[in-house]
Amino acid sequence: MTSSSPVARSSTYRPDLDGLRGVAIALVVIYHVFVGRVSGGVDIFLLLSGYFFLGSQLRYAGRRHASLNPWWPIWRTLRRLVPALAVVMFATLPLLYLFAPQMLTRELGGQVTAALLYHLNWELIGQEADYAAASADTSPLQHLWSMSVQGQFYLGAIVFALAFAWLVKRRSWTAEDVRTVAGPLLAVATLASFLWAARHGWIGTQGSYYSTFARSWELTLGALLALYLPLLKVPERIAGPLPGIGLVIVALTGLLIPTSLAFPGPAALLPLGGAVLVILGGGRGRVARMLASRPAIWLGDIAYSLYLWHWPLLIIGTAAVGATSPPWWLGTAVVAVSLLLADLTHRLVEAPLRQRTRRPTREDRPLAAARASLRRPAGALRAGGGLLVAGLAAALLAFPPAWSDYLDQLGERDMDPRLYPGARVLAGAPAFDAPPSPDPAVIAGIYPQPGHDSCMVFTPEAPDHYATTDRWGGPCIYGDPDAQRTVVIAGGSHAEPWTEPLDALGRQHGFQVIPFLRQECPIVLGDAPEVSRACAEWSAGAVRLMVSMAPDVVVSTSTRPVGPGGVGPDVAPAGYRHFWEALDDAGIPFIGLRDNPWTTTPAGEVDDPNYCMLRVRDGGAGCTSSTDPVSACSLPRTAVYAEEDPAAAVLADHRLAQAVDTADWFCTADACPPVIGNIPVMRDQNHISNAYALSAADLLWPHLERAFNLPRP
Repeated sequence: MTSSSPVARSSTYRPDLDGLRGVAIALVVIYHVFVGRVSGGVDIFLLLSGYFFLGSQLRYAGRRHASLNPWWPIWRTLRRLVPALAVVMFATLPLLYLFAPQMLTRELGGQVTAALLYHLNWELIGQEADYAAASADTSPLQHLWSMSVQGQFYLGAIVFALAFAWLVKRRSWTAEDVRTVAGPLLAVATLASFLWAARHGWIGTQGSYYSTFARSWELTLGALLALYLPLLKVPERIAGPLPGIGLVIVALTGLLIPTSLAFPGPAALLPLGGAVLVILGGGRGRVARMLASRPAIWLGDIAYSLYLWHWPLLIIGTAAVGATSPPWWLGTAVVAVSLLLADLTHRLVEAPLRQRTRRPTREDRPLAAARASLRRPAGALRAGGGLLVAGLAAALLAFPPAWSDYLDQLGERDMDPRLYPGARVLAGAPAFDAPPSPDPAVIAGIYPQPGHDSCMVFTPEAPDHYATTDRWGGPCIYGDPDAQRTVVIAGGSHAEPWTEPLDALGRQHGFQVIPFLRQECPIVLGDAPEVSRACAEWSAGAVRLMVSMAPDVVVSTSTRPVGPGGVGPDVAPAGYRHFWEALDDAGIPFIGLRDNPWTTTPAGEVDDPNYCMLRVRDGGAGCTSSTDPVSACSLPRTAVYAEEDPAAAVLADHRLAQAVDTADWFCTADACPPVIGNIPVMRDQNHISNAYALSAADLLWPHLERAFNLPRP
């Protein structure tokens, strides 16, 4: 987090609080690296941020000649925050490309932009990202959510304090008036935010963990301490032991609270209570003197850069050595390298580019002073550094669209069917040796067209929303848009990849393809505990629309795994069957495609087969002891599929329905390999890749042709 210590220490400077910040960051790093749990250190950082930042803003607002120009506090804040952030993020991207390219997904691109613009916490909520322990598939930017919370709070704090500065100027308020009014307002805000954070009880949600509203009480509590601490007179005999007691409480937090979802609810009172005791100690006592020592202050000074560096190094290092979680020796190396880089970043980036003069008042002429500083070597060097940081920030903002375009080009690239037969190999096509394509390291970012075109409804959208127009304003139609015959592809994200072969077949055989797709929503009717209430409501509306348009064929998935996380074998849920009955009653032919494999480890844990192959290729642990990535990461067929297609017997009773057992499209008689015909089968743990779905077009067409030729009632 940010190092808030001023360049020139003021008369009220508390060196022990710099040390407390150092201890907190040390706990964050140790628990991230060696324990895999949260420590409460981030909560202490937020408390100290409120204490230092809003406290200083309100003290400035109480001055008679305070400037009402919002640019100056924003500029000072940007100079303190952005340079180190831009340097670390810019260094992270090439490290990812070299050592963990599989992490360079579109979601990560969105995180890059959001982190730089200080709304990453909301981006992670939108991506439904768990706050996970360090592993080979955790986002290397995940930790920057707290920086976004801070940045949002800082902006609000500036506006809040400027309102009081205006009252001081226009209504002749005093600094005491500012405290008299600001204190109760902050107390109400603290209580409201705390109650919001505590609404789920002791264990909250991922959304609450990242939420600015739920986190605000930790910052405003710090601001309250800054306002009222000067009024408190703690006796010497009590003040001396307080920092020691507080430090013990802080150190024990990570051991006593086992889950990150406890924060920022009532459990956060434990580390914050310990930090408050240190603050109330007033710098007195043996422990406070220890916190004011040179090593502790040094750790506090580099805390921001250390926080920035340690997490991406830990995540990328874990992926690079082929481990699923960081081994102890890697963690030790990450701590050492992070300390070195943090010290260098603080000395060469943070300190030189930080605003070195006091915040200007109305009588000051800061622009003239800034121009004059450019004529001196040190000032010119700082300006050059600022331009370099601006260039890094611009490059970071340009990265997400550029990477997205690159992935689109990979997804649209035609592959030689002789070298890349894909699913056709299982139907007897010859197979030649060729490297897998698209590259398993980047295939996770190559999505089917409906989602890319906004022709798929995503989870946060209303249950009565149906995607009929794409993001350019055109109709959501694939295949041949002028054809008379219509095929509907319906369901969730497992049905979505089948749009790829249907689009190609539609253009070849003259039919249009209309998607009825919603994320995490296979089409169901009636009682369907396997889906959300919003999905069930959306499905009912989708079926009504499908029946009214009377397509020539509806295509969807017909099974799903029986166990959570994709553990097999597969079943045909009752909600699916009611959907098929509705289509049959309406005289609409249906093709039910048996669902693709969901890849899990023998222990039933989710495992991306592409990550598995990369781990084995790089010599890491993960799948088996085999040196061949494909065989090492293959699944036993019996772990995924029942002996017979569970939808076949049900659909046999419907006169216009076909059950297509796709198990032989994904598996041999014994195993389901991650690469078939030189094409990676899966995009991730449970979605087939575009390229592999497209390679199955010739296998799908006979079933469509039969459906087109069925006599309609």
